[in-house]
Amino acid sequence: MYDLSRHPYFTPYTDKKSGVTSYVLTERVGTLQKHFYFAQPSVTSDGKYLFVTCCNPPARYSTLALVSLDPDNPFIRHFPNASPDTNGSLPCIDPEGDGVYYGCYDTVWHLSLDGELKKVITLTPEFTHNRPVQRLFTHASISCDNKYIALDMQIGGIFYVALGDIKTGAIKLLNKLGNMHDHAMFSPKDPNLFLIDQDWWRDMHTGEYMPINQRIWLMNTEGTRFEPLMPKEFYGRSETESAHDYWSADGLVCWTDYFNGAFECDIETREVTHVWKRPLCHSHSSADRQMLVGDESPYKWKTTPCRTIFYDRATNKEIDIFSALPYPDVDRYYHVDPHPQFCAGDSMIVSTTTVMDGRVDVAITPTAPLLEKCRKEGTEVVFDGIKPHERGSWVADTMQMM
Repeated sequence: MYDLSRHPYFTPYTDKKSGVTSYVLTERVGTLQKHFYFAQPSVTSDGKYLFVTCCNPPARYSTLALVSLDPDNPFIRHFPNASPDTNGSLPCIDPEGDGVYYGCYDTVWHLSLDGELKKVITLTPEFTHNRPVQRLFTHASISCDNKYIALDMQIGGIFYVALGDIKTGAIKLLNKLGNMHDHAMFSPKDPNLFLIDQDWWRDMHTGEYMPINQRIWLMNTEGTRFEPLMPKEFYGRSETESAHDYWSADGLVCWTDYFNGAFECDIETREVTHVWKRPLCHSHSSADRQMLVGDESPYKWKTTPCRTIFYDRATNKEIDIFSALPYPDVDRYYHVDPHPQFCAGDSMIVSTTTVMDGRVDVAITPTAPLLEKCRKEGTEVVFDGIKPHERGSWVADTMQMM
């Protein structure tokens, strides 16, 4: 990766507790800047460009910007006409590296590095029946053969799963569902396979809270497969509570249990491995699954400072990247969780941070010195786990959400 210590748009920040140095993007085109959702890289695979989403609260819309990471050729290109929906239809980088896909209302757009916008897929009035499109997809996911984009849609009060053909714009409907399914993500190895989550939701007419039963499901592009990854799991009342999932680079399904940490599952054998044993909210792994990064926990942020943590699987040691993130002075609507992720061949970790006086910024942490420091100075992880009966009353917690 580039030497960001020479980059005029980034300010070095060294954590007071761990001594880890990160580089915060302090050049601004929006008052709130964050990276993409953790399951989709925010940096192009060649490590040249960082994409960020920009907001200006209290305005409830976002725009896209491109940051050159080359300190000898620094620039930010702001695209005020490229406006992904703020809490859904989030962007992903084009696998061919020449831009991003994002959704806005009823249309999937492609934004090039030079700012050219092209319509890719548009829902027709015949498809929507003139109902409002609440969500086109959660965050864009492209099949590994670059043929389809996954559409986990909410139109009116109905949930649909479909495929959008990137070349033709055609839509192939796979299923209509009676409860919310979202976070559809294609396998990095099998172009016909994707996972999709069941999520909690509120009925748009009554406001009634609808809980999760089975979190992670597997579907295929033929529409002949729709099965839970772990059939015996009962969300909130099982040994392993799966949430915030993603595919590893080699095709395992990975997720975080809020109480017990990071897990991975072989989809052929359904063998589950408990990788990082500690409470976490989100986690993400390197391509070889030997390094992980996570946050703990934006859900407790008002009472306990959130942390961003790095883990080395070989030594079972961890070290803080950011040990005490100040609580951001923005509404939860803007979804500014740290969401740390490995990018650019695992050479860097990108996260959203608030270390600069609580302002919401994007940070880049070089991986090589972080790994070396963790192995020398990190803390060994010792954790026995929390059983379902120790998590508190699932029913009582759910009732509070109603």
